[in-house]
Amino acid sequence: MSSDLRAGVLGVGRGLSYVRVLQAMDGVHVAAVADMNAERVQTVCEEHNVPQGFATLEEMLDLGLDLVVVATPIAQHVEHSIQALEAGVNVLSEIPTLATREEADRLVAAVEKSDALYMCGENCNYWAYVHSLRRLNERGDFGKIFAAEAEYIHAIPSMRRDEHGNPTWRATMLPIIYLTHSLGPVMWVTGQYPVEVVCLGTKEHFEPGLTDIQMAVFRMTDDSVVRITCSFANCHWGNHRQVFMGTEATFDSGWIGKDEPKFRYAGGDFTIPDNLPLGTNFPDAPKTAALGGHGTAEWYMLEDFFTAIRTGGPVPIDVYEGNMYSLAGICAAESAANGGRPVEIPQYQLQRKA
Repeated sequence: MSSDLRAGVLGVGRGLSYVRVLQAMDGVHVAAVADMNAERVQTVCEEHNVPQGFATLEEMLDLGLDLVVVATPIAQHVEHSIQALEAGVNVLSEIPTLATREEADRLVAAVEKSDALYMCGENCNYWAYVHSLRRLNERGDFGKIFAAEAEYIHAIPSMRRDEHGNPTWRATMLPIIYLTHSLGPVMWVTGQYPVEVVCLGTKEHFEPGLTDIQMAVFRMTDDSVVRITCSFANCHWGNHRQVFMGTEATFDSGWIGKDEPKFRYAGGDFTIPDNLPLGTNFPDAPKTAALGGHGTAEWYMLEDFFTAIRTGGPVPIDVYEGNMYSLAGICAAESAANGGRPVEIPQYQLQRKA
């Protein structure tokens, strides 16, 4: 493998942000993009100096790439990831990594069979405050984290329809399926996994047939509880918010981009411990790090992925971890469909080989 990694981006709707970030990074260049929309491919190639554009993943894999970012629709994530892995190409998959329960075993089998690496691309794990909280929890500042809350409430009617008025995935997919931006950071900070979920929701307050909001409560491996709320149809001002409640300290992000985060030690004032960043962006990030539109998160996520590729691994968010992020939403949707009946969540992290 050359020192300069050759990347391909599959799906240049969501994947356009990856093109921007990758083109600004040292030691990697975007060799090609692929998308079924020929006009979109041409535009991206011309505007971002990408040398080749294709309609299919197969054509792009023929270039002998070092890595592929899979940013296609959710129902195609596993299919495209497996294709790349079978070709010996390292994969960073957009989230959720799975669309169904059945895909989890197929994906694990493909990863374990391949010499290539696979990473779940949960970029919110790479917000600065998430790394700060993980460090604080590891050294014991929280005491015992016994509860957490996370919300992704996004009022986006324009994004529920394409330019032709057809429903997008945000109108057809149950919102709780898209919980990885909320649950991923909770798992990253605490090191705990969801084992059981109950979920309820409401529907048709904004569009016929559309689920407005869903709330899921998870029991974790250490018996702590986590509440996740997701919505694409509302008149709320929010976006993301996360809370970690410990016996010795509590963190509340507030509504990101609108509120100031707060950290409080038991019996003390709201403070910033050790001057660690409690916002989303790393203050020492390169000026070009925020090109992806998710702050500095994608830059640092990709850096970790490149390090794993160059050293032979491991990746920070592997297939077993990614399965747990995504299966949690699938199981929550099953619970909601059955009136809030508790649903057990398969424990894929236990399959991880030492």
